[in-house]
Amino acid sequence: MSSAETSLDPLSDLTGSGQAEAGTPGAGRPASGPPSSGSSASGAGLDQLYLRLLDRMPVMLWTADAAGRWQHVNGRWVDYTGLSGETRGFGFEEALHPEDEAPTVARWRRAVERGENYEVEYRVRGRGGGYRWFLTQGVRVLDEQGQGVAWVGTCTDIEGQKRAEQQALDAREAALRALGLTLEARDRETQGHTDRVTVRAARLGQALGLDAEALDTLRLGAYLHDLGKLVVPDRVLLKPGPLTPQERSEMQVHAAEGERLVRALGFVPPGALSLVRHHHERWDGAGYPDRLAGEAIPLLARLFAVIDVYDALVSERPYKRAWTREQALAELREQAGRQFDPQVVEAFLGLPES
Repeated sequence: MSSAETSLDPLSDLTGSGQAEAGTPGAGRPASGPPSSGSSASGAGLDQLYLRLLDRMPVMLWTADAAGRWQHVNGRWVDYTGLSGETRGFGFEEALHPEDEAPTVARWRRAVERGENYEVEYRVRGRGGGYRWFLTQGVRVLDEQGQGVAWVGTCTDIEGQKRAEQQALDAREAALRALGLTLEARDRETQGHTDRVTVRAARLGQALGLDAEALDTLRLGAYLHDLGKLVVPDRVLLKPGPLTPQERSEMQVHAAEGERLVRALGFVPPGALSLVRHHHERWDGAGYPDRLAGEAIPLLARLFAVIDVYDALVSERPYKRAWTREQALAELREQAGRQFDPQVVEAFLGLPES
């Protein structure tokens, strides 16, 4: 289908013709009885009235041809976006937020090609340049032979709903961060660790090309990665020196226990659970708790393992001094292919110093 140029016209342009075009409201309506004197004029009048009602509805309405090119929009669209007449693509792209254009157009192409109902959320630019979230829905119009002849749809403002959702997500994230900080209050050696590793993990995730959803999951896992240490006895967790083999075994239970505690929250995504459980696995299979090796270790856990160890190396402990950045990076290079995923280490080494 071609999407180079589209003429986007107001629905009100149809009201002067006295006749609805095929695929638009009023088209193809069967006559209610035999023709009578004045029936054509009265039918045209009803069509005009119907189109005027649609034009003034408080939600955005649109029609498109069978190939998906938007043809007509009602007054609500024009009033909000200021867009009508010649426009590029299918007709709606000019109004989209730049980040939403590519996925929205791809979804629309798929719906048109498959004849599927269309539903997508995206941000639409208003006359003043600001954006609001809209839910756009469309259905295909079929003729008497079942062939698709047009599309009709709506754009519904959901800005309030999206803001409420974001506020709920922000509150959830703040609660998870608070859990991580609670552990820091107990384990005084690691104060600031949670926020540091969260920021560094996000930077490394971006360098590795993670999408927004994966980055959100990574951040939640970073907040909670050591939550299982709440079950570790103080004599082990707070010991000012190297652990004995028995004490090390007691410390290592925190990974599996952390997953159990986080899972009980009921809303943490699976990727974050995997990070909590597996961030002490080793590339060579000698880690814990499940002795996973190589790419069997979830990517977010492989990524976070590098971040967690780096922060431990450059932080001071009662039983060790803080390493310099150069010393810590040299250790990561040495452990690439042993303890760490070599590609993750390479990406970390390429990050600018913060």
